[in-house]
This record gives sequence, C-alpha cells and structure tokens, in this order.
Amino acid sequence: MYRSRAIESGFAVKKNTDVAASARAVILGNKERIGELSQILKRSYHQVALAETAGELEAVSESCRLAVMTDTFSESLTIGLINRVRKALHPEQIICLSEDDDQEKERLLRSGGLIFFGSYKSFIASAEEIINQTLTVRQRRVSYTMDPRKETLKALEKRLSGRSSTMKSLLKRITFRFSAITAEALARVIEWTVALGVTLFMTLPLLVILLLRKLFTGTPLFITRTISGAHNKPLKLLRFNKIAEPFCDLPLFFELFTGRLALAGRAINEWQEESQKAENAYISTIKPGIVSLWDIRRTTKTAHEGQLATEWEYIFKKHLFYDFMLMLRALPVMLYSEPGGTPPAIFPLLGLQLNNLTMEEAINLIAINLEQKTQRAIFFVNADCLNKMVSNQEYFKTLKSGDYIFPDGIGVSIAGKMLKTPLKENINGTDMLPYLCRMAAEKNFPLFLLGGKPGIAETAGKNISNNYGVTIAGTAHGYFDREQESDRIIKSINNSGAAILLVAFGAPLQEEWIARHRQELAPQVLMGVGGLFDFYSGTIKRAPRWIREIGFEWVYRILQEPGRMWQRYVIGNPLFLYRVIKWKVFTQNSQELT
Repeated sequence: MYRSRAIESGFAVKKNTDVAASARAVILGNKERIGELSQILKRSYHQVALAETAGELEAVSESCRLAVMTDTFSESLTIGLINRVRKALHPEQIICLSEDDDQEKERLLRSGGLIFFGSYKSFIASAEEIINQTLTVRQRRVSYTMDPRKETLKALEKRLSGRSSTMKSLLKRITFRFSAITAEALARVIEWTVALGVTLFMTLPLLVILLLRKLFTGTPLFITRTISGAHNKPLKLLRFNKIAEPFCDLPLFFELFTGRLALAGRAINEWQEESQKAENAYISTIKPGIVSLWDIRRTTKTAHEGQLATEWEYIFKKHLFYDFMLMLRALPVMLYSEPGGTPPAIFPLLGLQLNNLTMEEAINLIAINLEQKTQRAIFFVNADCLNKMVSNQEYFKTLKSGDYIFPDGIGVSIAGKMLKTPLKENINGTDMLPYLCRMAAEKNFPLFLLGGKPGIAETAGKNISNNYGVTIAGTAHGYFDREQESDRIIKSINNSGAAILLVAFGAPLQEEWIARHRQELAPQVLMGVGGLFDFYSGTIKRAPRWIREIGFEWVYRILQEPGRMWQRYVIGNPLFLYRVIKWKVFTQNSQELT
C-alpha cells in the first residue's frame, strides 16, 4: 500500500489520511532533491505533501491549492500526467519545474494549462519574493482577525528562519542579488542609451511637426492613458494624438528615463482598480515594458496559451540576454501590427468565409459538437491552400462545404491586415493538437490518425498518446487506393470507436476525401491536418518558437526542404498577396458599394 509523505521536519512520514486531510500543496518529485523547494512552499501553505510515484499521487486524493510537478518524479512530465494531477488533486494552480530546455516539450506542457514553467534555479531565485507578494495580497483581502492561518504562518516563519540562514543559503542569496543588481545596472544603461537615441532622432522631430499641426488645426498633441504600473499602481502615460501606430507610442521612451517603464518587461495593460489574484501577484512587481513577450505573440497571432501563462513564462526566462533577444524579435513583428478594433466573427477572403476565433474558442466549439454528437468537417487554409483554391474550382467548392474553416499561417494574418479585418489568432492544426488532445483526454474522446507514409501515423499516435494522455483508437497510413480501398479504411475507422478523425493526405486530397465520405464516417469531428503527423512522429522538426513568433516559419521550412518548398513560399506567397490585393480592389470594394 502506497503512503503519501508530508514534508515536515526531516521529511517525517505521516499516515496517508492525516496528510490528505491537511495538504494544501503537493510536490511531485524525489524527496532528496526538493528539500529547498519544500521549505519555500511551507512559508505559505499549512501542509506540503510529497508524492514520489504514481501510487503516492493517487493516495493524496484531497484537493490542494498548488501542485508542483518536477522532473525528479518517477514518471516523465507529460500532458497525460498533468491531466491525472488535475483529476486527482483539483489544484487551483499547477507549475512545472524542469531542467530540460527542449522548446517543443515546454510548449507541449504549457498547453496543459500551467501557470508557469521554469527551471529550479529560476523558480527558487524568485520564489521567496513570489511567496511574500502572494501573502501580502492575501492579507489585504482577509483581515487578521478572520484569517485562520495567521498564527500558523507565524509559527512556520519562526521555525524555518533558522534553516534558511545557513551559510550555503546565505551565499546563494548574496550571489543572486549581486548578479541581479549588476544586470539591472547594465539594463538601465542600455535603456538610457536607447531612450536618448529615440528621443533625439524620432520623438523630438515628430513633436515639432505635431506642434505645427496644432498651430494650424488646434489638434491636441497628446492623449493620456492609465495603465497598471509596478505593484499594480495606476500610471498615467502620454501618447501622441491621431498619428499612426507605432509612432503614437514614441513618448513611452521618455519613461525609460524616469524608470517607470522598462524597455522589455510584462505587457502594458489598462489599470483596473480591483486587485489581481494572490497567486499571480508577483507578476505585478515586474515593470511594464515597451516590448513584451505577450505583445509579440499577440501581434503574430500565436498567443494561444493566454496572457497569464505568457507573462509567467517571461518572468522565469527573464535575464539581460533574453530581453535583448526579445527586443530584436520585436523589430520584424512591427510589420504585422494592426490598429485596435473588434475582430469580426467571420473573415471573408477570396470568396471563402473563414471562422475568426481564438484557439480556446475553437476548442470549445469542437467540444460542444462532440458532446452533442453533431458531425462537423473542419478545414485549415493557408496561403498555399488559397492559391490552389483559385485555380481549382472543385477544391473551392469542397472548402465551402466545410462547417468550419480556420485561418492558418502568417500569410493569412497579413491578408487580414491588408483587408482591415484583424484575425484573432492563427489557428493551425499543429498548434491546435495539444489543446485538442487535452480536451479529448479530459472528456474521453478517442482519436483516429489517417495519412502519411507507412509507419508515420503509428509513430505519431504513440507519441501523441504518451505525451497528451489521449486515447488513440487506431491509425492507418495514407498510401492506399482511394477508389478501391476507401470502404475498408472507413470500416476500420468506424469500428475503432473514434470520435475525432485526423486526415493527413495534404491539400486538396484530404478535404476532398472527407467531403466525399463524410456521410459514411462515424466520427463527429473530421479534420484535415496536412503534415501534422510528420511533426509529431519526429520525421520533420518544426521551427523553434521564436522563429514562429516573428512569422518566419516558412523560411525554416525552405531550409529544411528547399526542393519541395521554395516554389510554395518564394513564388506562392507574393502571388497570394497579389491575389488578395486584386480581390480587395475588384471584388470586396464593389461588394461594399452595393
């Protein structure tokens, strides 16, 4: 029989019932390697329980406020494990600590709804301040007379104060603080240099022009906005009035002199009087930045994790070099920036009606149809698909028969900017799969993978099942006679009990096969996914996240497969943009006039 361990003094073992009843935080990991982490968490939680194996995880069956997953646990960190933790413990927050710097694994785990993901070093270096900030916010909300944890917290602080003052711990704190002060000083020098250059060569000349405009037209120079500053305090900023993005934000660089803004930091948000959740209070201690990871991802329509998870990601990766690379990434991203506005639910493009949704909205829509057992055909279209559609009327008709059509790729995002129809997010099958699998695993909807070369779908299915905890009902390669053998494949799919069918024949073959046989197919969701299996089988490596964030994944694909991809992108992308301009001038404008 497995027993849970309460992390008390010396990791004393208690009975499982005692631990489960009082545990408010649970760590998944090896007790020999997480001692410092446990001591930090005990500053803000009544009890901290340890689970070293899957059996001990099941033993800690009561809900908790926080679950900390570490790579010292007996099982690998996967979406499947995250889902089991969520079902077993019902934690309010989940964090993951790992020394693995694999970006794809990090992206995979973040899709499971983690609040933050980082290394032990990055977490422990900031954890004390995070905990203190969390407690401060909680104390503002709950009076001392009504807080049943006040005396417990005092006792814990007193008991732990001796342990935290060891020479080793002291040296760690001194080293960290010295390096932090040095990095901050260097960052301030860089910020002042940038602010001086921008002010002299851009802000002041533009200010002179706007002064002349005011003399002749009376147009005010500035407008004000109130944002959430450091520690969630209201901060009033000036913007140039009635000029194009991003020039209206040039006055922000003056705030680098005052220190109220950083060159790189968390996203600038409008100030709201209500306070944030205590668990996320530490985010507000970071200064807002003119450049932020959230703004970069939002601009390139790749911010699928949501702002909160993105801000935590930035905090635990933040250092001087990372901020410098973030600023370099922001330069090409400026090309994709769009004026604010409410994106329409439907994005008309070249005669198609694309569904303009966020990733979360798309997954919720799919979940509703699965629960209602309503069959839906889902297609993704990128610039190459739309080029094929123009010259292939049958493909055009097939796409129009789809129930949902999602925009895929930076080319479609640029088209949205050109047509003044901003997209909410770039919804492609490769990015969608982790979120789709998370939902399917939680609701027990099996998947069937059809397509790819022999062995590819099978390998991809094993990887997907292991990583996401979703049931793979069956797989089949795509090298079969579609005229003679489709009936056999359809029978295999229907007998598997799959609720979701992923078809990877490539466009337009996959869409045409789905449209032709959808009445015979039992799964509720029929989805064309292109080369998805190649990525998830490991046959083809996907571009690193930072390349995708700046909209240059197509360059990476050309470098991988120049013989096959150069024509699609080097010729196809400009051709697509030409067709968008032509359609805008001769079709869209005439429709608007009528």
